[in-house]
Amino acid sequence: GIPTDEKKELQQCSSFFCVCYCMVDILIEVFWFCEVKTEVGTDDVTAMRTALSNGAYVLMQGRMWAQDYESNGYGSTGFNQTNGGFIDGNGNYIWVNPKDPNGGWDSAIRTTGGTIKNLNIMSAWRGIFVTSGENASKVILENVVVNAGDAVNFAISCDQGSGNGLEANNCKFYTFFSYAATIGDVKFTNCEFGANTKYVGNNYCNIYAPTEFVGCEFKQGYTVNAIGTCSFENCTLNGVALTESNIKDLVGDDLTNVTVK
Repeated sequence: GIPTDEKKELQQCSSFFCVCYCMVDILIEVFWFCEVKTEVGTDDVTAMRTALSNGAYVLMQGRMWAQDYESNGYGSTGFNQTNGGFIDGNGNYIWVNPKDPNGGWDSAIRTTGGTIKNLNIMSAWRGIFVTSGENASKVILENVVVNAGDAVNFAISCDQGSGNGLEANNCKFYTFFSYAATIGDVKFTNCEFGANTKYVGNNYCNIYAPTEFVGCEFKQGYTVNAIGTCSFENCTLNGVALTESNIKDLVGDDLTNVTVK
């Protein structure tokens, strides 16, 4: 067997490495929790664009009114989120007036993945435009209001995504939206959907990708075109619980791709 002294040394070494491992694990957790935030001031468009290009955690300290544009690969955009990171609106607003008077592919935020939260998007042809990209990842929206100013045509738009998916939690979308199947799986949780007054008739959405609605509220007159599969769990239409008996009021007569849980 192993001599007693050597056993003690082995036990001490084992304890030492165990403590070191735990300390490293704790330091990693602290690092992620204390992620450095880049604060950007009111209308400091350049600072926000630079921080986003570096994949930073951007914390807005005031409104953001973009009066010039970047390319989003299709048209123009106020801001490109193409390297992951976070946009924390901190309860503030973004205005981006469409460069193209007819709208086209112009957007407020073009994203290939990352987190957008605590933000009100007031004005843009496309509010959140999801595209493919080299550093693509899942798009996460939290506490975002698109069309808070009633001047956004598309709340969410995706023509060619990277298939990483989109999750929206506690968000409000007051206009039309449409996304291709290339966006990946989509899930809306505790979100609200309704119309606006500027773009008459924009009280519907086109679903091409597998989509889950959980705990969502649809306002009176809103409709969902279930071109791709979609499910509804604990949702309401104008305050009335959605069931198999009234789901047609939201999606129409074709229930081929529709499931009510």
